Amino acid sequence: MLKRFFNSISQKPLITLILFGVLFRLFIVLFYQHVTIFPDSEGYIYLGRLLSKLQLSGYVGERTPGYPLLITVAGNNLTITVFFQLTIGIFTSILLYKNLLLLKFHPKPAIWLCLFLSAFLHVIFYETAILTEALTLFFMTLAVYSYLRSFMENPSLKALLFFGFVLGYLVFIKPFYIFLPFLFYGFYVLKDFHFRRIINKRILIFIFPIVSFLGWSYVNKINTGHFVPTTFYGYNVAQNCVYFAEKTPDEFKTIREIYVQHREIAKKEHTDIAMSIWFAYADLRNATGLSFIELSDQLNQFGKTAIQNNPVDYLKQVLFRSWVDFWKVDMYWNYHDFKVPYINKVFIGIWYIQMAILQLLKIIFVVLIPFQLLDFFTRKKITPEFVFSMIIFCTSVLQAISTYGNNSRFSYPFESLMVIVVLLYGNRKGYLPLRKH
Repeated sequence: MLKRFFNSISQKPLITLILFGVLFRLFIVLFYQHVTIFPDSEGYIYLGRLLSKLQLSGYVGERTPGYPLLITVAGNNLTITVFFQLTIGIFTSILLYKNLLLLKFHPKPAIWLCLFLSAFLHVIFYETAILTEALTLFFMTLAVYSYLRSFMENPSLKALLFFGFVLGYLVFIKPFYIFLPFLFYGFYVLKDFHFRRIINKRILIFIFPIVSFLGWSYVNKINTGHFVPTTFYGYNVAQNCVYFAEKTPDEFKTIREIYVQHREIAKKEHTDIAMSIWFAYADLRNATGLSFIELSDQLNQFGKTAIQNNPVDYLKQVLFRSWVDFWKVDMYWNYHDFKVPYINKVFIGIWYIQMAILQLLKIIFVVLIPFQLLDFFTRKKITPEFVFSMIIFCTSVLQAISTYGNNSRFSYPFESLMVIVVLLYGNRKGYLPLRKH
C-alpha cells in the first residue's frame, strides 16, 4: 500500500503538488489565522489604495506598484490578498517542478524535491504576510522557466517579449532587479562569443524592464521632483553607514548626532542596529524640519560623504555584515499570534530543524561559487547551473553594496535555485544521479 502511494505521487505530480499545497496551507492557516503586518506593509497597503482610486498625484514615491497592484486586485482586502498569495504559492511549486524537468531531472526526484522545498514553514508565512516575497518568488521562478524554455537556443518573438515582461514586472516589484536582463543577455553573448552576437533579437527583453524602471521614476519626478524609482534611496544609503556614522564632517552634525544616538540606543536595547536610521526618523524630521523626500536627499548626501571619507569602514560593512547577512535564513511571522495555544512552540521546533538544513545548503552553495567559476574557465561552457550561480552571487554583492538591513529577505526568492545548483553540481560530479543523460 505504501509503495502504491509513493508511485501515485510520481505518476501524478501536478495533482500531488496541488493537493499538498492546499492541505499544507490549510493546516498552517487553521492554526495561525492571521494576516501578518510589518512596518514595510503599511507603504504597500497605502499605495494599493491609491492605485484602486487611479490617483497618484502627490504620492511621495516610497514604493513601486508591482506588489501593491496585487492588493488593489484583492479590493484592498488583506485577507483576500493573503488568499491570492497562498494560491500563487501553489502555482510557484508547479513552475518549480516544470523548471526541474527542463533541467532534465528525472520526474521522481523532481517531485520529491518540489515537495521538500514547498514544505519549509517560512514559505507559507511569507505568503501570510503583506510583503513582496511571495509574489517576487513566483515571478523569479517564472523568469527561470522562461529562460530555460528557449532563451539560449532559438526563442520566438513571443517568448522573448514574455520573458521581458516577467523581468519587467520583477523591476516593478523591486527596481533593484533592473540588473537581471543585463546578466541574462550577457551570458548569451558570452556563450560561443562572437562580435555579431553582441546585438541580437534577445535585446527585446530590455523593453519592459527599462519601461518599468524609467516610467515609475518619471511618475516620482512629477510628484516629488526626483527622478528615482523610490524615494527611500537616501535612507538606504544611510543604513550602510550605521557603524561609522560619527565619522562625517560637521556640515552633517545634526544628522550625525541623532543617528549615532539612536544607534547606541539600539545596541543597549538589543534591537536591530540596521534599523537605527528609522528609529531616528522622527527626531531627524523634528530637528531638521525637512519632509520625507527632503530628508532622503540629505541622507543620501550624508551617506555618500561618509562612504567616500571611510572606504575601509564601508568595505567592512559590505563584506562582513551586509553580504554575510544575505546568506542567512529568516522567518517573518508573528510568533505570539497563533490562535491555538502552544502550537507556536511546535512550529518553532520544526522551523529550527528546517532552518538548520536550509542554512547548511546555502553555505554549501557559497562554498561552491569559486568551484563554479573554476569549472567555467576550464570547461568554457555556459550552463544553467553557472548562470544561476552568477546571478545569485551578483545579487548578493549588489544588495550588500546598496543597503544594509533585512538582507536575508533578498536571498529568499533565490533559495530554491541555490538548492538546485547544489544538486546539479553533485549530479555532474557523479554523487547524485538525479538527471537524465
